[in-house]
Amino acid sequence: MENLTAHESLEIITSAIQKTKENIKEQSFFYLFWGWLTVSAALIQYALISFTAFQANYLPWVILMPIGVIVSVIYGKKHGKQRGYETYLDMFLKYLWIVIGFSFFLIVFISIVLQVNTTIFILFLAGVGTLVSGMAMKFKPLIAGGILFFAFTIVSLYVSAQTGLLILSLAILTGYLIPAYLLKKS
Repeated sequence: MENLTAHESLEIITSAIQKTKENIKEQSFFYLFWGWLTVSAALIQYALISFTAFQANYLPWVILMPIGVIVSVIYGKKHGKQRGYETYLDMFLKYLWIVIGFSFFLIVFISIVLQVNTTIFILFLAGVGTLVSGMAMKFKPLIAGGILFFAFTIVSLYVSAQTGLLILSLAILTGYLIPAYLLKKS
């Protein structure tokens, strides 16, 4: 490694980034799965608040998020073994999203204790994860998606918690799912 020219080093880095893009393309399942799972939970909760008197309107999150974790762990283990290797960028992105996933649960707990709107913090954290992922992969649609999350975070400051669920769904759709489909096609 010490005798590599700058050009050879750049080729190795470019190759690693390309391999990671291909790996992520193969694993676009996670982006699409979590995007649609989150949109579903937000819209079901919005419908429960808007059209029913059901007090436990938060149940879609309590039910769907643990199911998402279980499905993700099973899928990740199965497909990780099939590929047989992992680049540094793969590892970075995996650990980034694991930390962000735990942070989501912590934010929900803190928001419940403090009785503040959870959506604002979820949008902000999703923006950090999406923007950093896009920058690490040099994938412009994810970078734009991360920036959109920050814009939706500011918008959500000025709406009710109920309307915030619609903002969250729109943010996931435009800032996460559309880039994920573009990544899958790339």
